[in-house]
Amino acid sequence: MAASNKYEVLESHALEKGLIKPNRKVFVVKPEDVKKIFKELIEKFGYEGFYLSTVVGTDLPSEGKIRLDYYIVLLPEEETIVLRTYVPRENPIVDSIVDIVPGALSGECETHDLLGVVFKGNPFLKRGFFVPIDIAQRGVYPLRKDSGV
Repeated sequence: MAASNKYEVLESHALEKGLIKPNRKVFVVKPEDVKKIFKELIEKFGYEGFYLSTVVGTDLPSEGKIRLDYYIVLLPEEETIVLRTYVPRENPIVDSIVDIVPGALSGECETHDLLGVVFKGNPFLKRGFFVPIDIAQRGVYPLRKDSGV
């Protein structure tokens, strides 16, 4: 695949582009576009052409947002890129991709349990999966900076 065309799907949806260490490309997109982008990546690269390494959530209380980073490894080069989106902290909802990218399961479940992000359409989300049940029962999300945990 030509290098000039490799990022076409991501660039067509990007609100912003940037770099994070170590020289890793980041594409910032709208949360409502995440699932569509993964569908387009599957169409472009096939299931063998990339994989989702992890999903990372970061609480940004001063901005009223939670940042979601989807680390995607493009094959065969093994180049890691980041698909980034932001959801509102007060109502953190984004469509799940677990039905089309099963490898998203642990990242979505962990981000839900630790930060309270709802991955709409993921039937496996539950509290107490990664955090102790007593913390989950109190409605506390440990990775929220104001959680007090």
